[in-house]
Amino acid sequence: MKKYVTLGVFLVGVLVFSGCSSGVAGGTRLKTSPVFGVVQVDGEPVAGVTVECYPEAGASEKKSPIITAADVHGKFSFTTYQFGDGLPEGAYRLAFKWKPITAGGQDKLNGAYAEPAESKYKVTVVAGQPNDLGTIELSTKGPGR
Repeated sequence: MKKYVTLGVFLVGVLVFSGCSSGVAGGTRLKTSPVFGVVQVDGEPVAGVTVECYPEAGASEKKSPIITAADVHGKFSFTTYQFGDGLPEGAYRLAFKWKPITAGGQDKLNGAYAEPAESKYKVTVVAGQPNDLGTIELSTKGPGR
């Protein structure tokens, strides 16, 4: 039971902090569109996989990454200003990490999906259009395995 409470506190913290970003200079809010999906590792949904969204250089008004975490069903959605509102228009690369809740834990994906510049997972957000990324399959043995 304690494990689930700790996981719940962690996920709430991730969601709160992911929504604590401001828009462009002056506090202007950018228009967002929903971006969501499911992440599986070795064919199974896993809670706590972080999904990090990095804006491509010059392809979005958003300049900093937005990070969310998968729930117990592997489902995730991005938050820029309020829960589930999505991402501003632009092109992004996704990176993934799966670390235990305890501090200093090793990435169970061994860093294979942690570098956004090397990621094959991309999303282009078009204003007003929701983006269902479907199921993203990752492997503890690395990409393509």
